[in-house]
Amino acid sequence: MSHQGTLILVVGPSGAGKDTLIDYARARLRSDRRVHFVRRVISRPAAVGEDHEPVDDDEFQRRVREGAFALHWQAHGLSYGISSEINAWLKPGDVVVANGSRAMLSEARQRYPQLLVVNVSAPMDVLAKRLVERGRESLESIRERLIRSEQQRVDGDDVLHIDNSGSPEIAGERLMAVLIARAGKAR
Repeated sequence: MSHQGTLILVVGPSGAGKDTLIDYARARLRSDRRVHFVRRVISRPAAVGEDHEPVDDDEFQRRVREGAFALHWQAHGLSYGISSEINAWLKPGDVVVANGSRAMLSEARQRYPQLLVVNVSAPMDVLAKRLVERGRESLESIRERLIRSEQQRVDGDDVLHIDNSGSPEIAGERLMAVLIARAGKAR
């Protein structure tokens, strides 16, 4: 399948603020029909922090078998998926923004040659504080996430690094500038 648009995967360690930056850009680009924001499917109940479609494991696996996902992966004991509807958005040249995973970048790069990876980062102490404040996990789970985050590097010509250790507006504006520039190139 030929894709003319750009898939932008926002990745980074837990607590880096990926959803915060995506929400910031979504709110400001609501009327831009060239930019689409993906609502992920996750085998986790609805929770504060990310607007996702919650499904149980059986439903998730049914969708995998039926080819309902453009990309899907496992992380932190959960299943994550990005709907195959993104292919229809990419075909005419639009920009699609999704919260992705560093673990699935190799597959995403093979399937989507126009991929741009936005790697969101923050210092370890900031990540730890955000994860504790989020209140979704035990301290041991948080410690394991932080250890994993140090082990996963994101490099390549298709990677843009955004530091989100300060005000979310600063990093949010940087992400928006990239989205607007990509959407402008697509037309």
